[in-house]
Amino acid sequence: PQTRYLALADGEKMKCFAHIPLPAIILLILRGNDVGADQPQKQQQLRASSPGPPRLKHPLRVFVLVGQSNMVGHGAITQKDDAGNEKNATLEWLVGNVPEQYGMLKKQPKQGRSNNTSSVPSVSASKDEWTVRRDVLMACNHRDDLQPIMSTYGNLHASLCGGDGGQYQIGPELGFGWTVGDMLNNNKRTDKILLLKVAWGGKSLAVDFRPPSSGGDVGPYYSSMIHTVRATLANVTGYFPSEEHRPVKLSGFAWHQGWNDGCDANMTAEYESNLANLIRDVRIDLGVPDLPVSIGASGMAGYEPGRRADIVTAQLAVADGDRYPEFQGNVASVDTRPYCRDPSPASPSDLGYHWNNNCESYWLVGKSMGLAMVELVLRSEGRRRQ
Repeated sequence: PQTRYLALADGEKMKCFAHIPLPAIILLILRGNDVGADQPQKQQQLRASSPGPPRLKHPLRVFVLVGQSNMVGHGAITQKDDAGNEKNATLEWLVGNVPEQYGMLKKQPKQGRSNNTSSVPSVSASKDEWTVRRDVLMACNHRDDLQPIMSTYGNLHASLCGGDGGQYQIGPELGFGWTVGDMLNNNKRTDKILLLKVAWGGKSLAVDFRPPSSGGDVGPYYSSMIHTVRATLANVTGYFPSEEHRPVKLSGFAWHQGWNDGCDANMTAEYESNLANLIRDVRIDLGVPDLPVSIGASGMAGYEPGRRADIVTAQLAVADGDRYPEFQGNVASVDTRPYCRDPSPASPSDLGYHWNNNCESYWLVGKSMGLAMVELVLRSEGRRRQ
């Protein structure tokens, strides 16, 4: 009898069986085998019933921002004159001189820290003190090539994703992100927004961004933009691991471009049809048939007549529901000409094609595009702005 259970137990286990009658041992062994055979099934049931990481019910709203250099953004965050004073209409100047409108963009200075040498009662010139929006994420290509890679990403703040590499500037993303964040997130930590900015300087709609429906060669920057957005949407958690359990919703497309097309009469003449085709093709290629589209007109030349004005007319026309019934209620164009400011010394520079590097202009362009986008999004969801 001893050998019958030596095969099943030895050492210390054997001591446990030494004084137990054989029938009882057999019963224990049979029950043990039953439990062991049933264990994987019970473990599977336990895994199935135990909740994993909670799936957040509020989606990550994604807005795609596309265009040429003025979407890249060239609003000077800080720039000094020869006397060492902050130039008019830099972001530092706005924060210091118009705090009721722009003061929230920067943290208040800590006691014991010196301010900059500007005559403006500003806060600090430190890049690390710009207010960070925890509810608005940002990613941008920030590169000259066509690789579908977002090389810069993080939480939205003034020094993120503006200008070309190494430039300390802002684009429309700042005003846009603050506006849609305030109006759609309602200051709830459960709601988040992601801005995907895909922009390159010096690019035309007629050639570089040429959409497929316009015929001819598809613009390489149109193709790269689509590939970049698709790749990023498929890998959101690669950039933002904290959003792993949040559903992703592509909620809108924002367009701010037009200077290069206004340099050529033929490009200007076909701008309206190309822009209408761009809207149609983006919706097809990104798989959202009624994707809300907000267009910031190229108003950096103000109300001067000529091809610049013709580009603005074309941009406003595509949002005309009588002219384009398919765009009724889902496309909005914003006339940005009121945001044109005089060149230096009223602005940091006299580069008219870059809004004179005026941060007020860039902020207002982004804010107006954001307001238009919010109206479109709420309409698409059957809601009204509170």
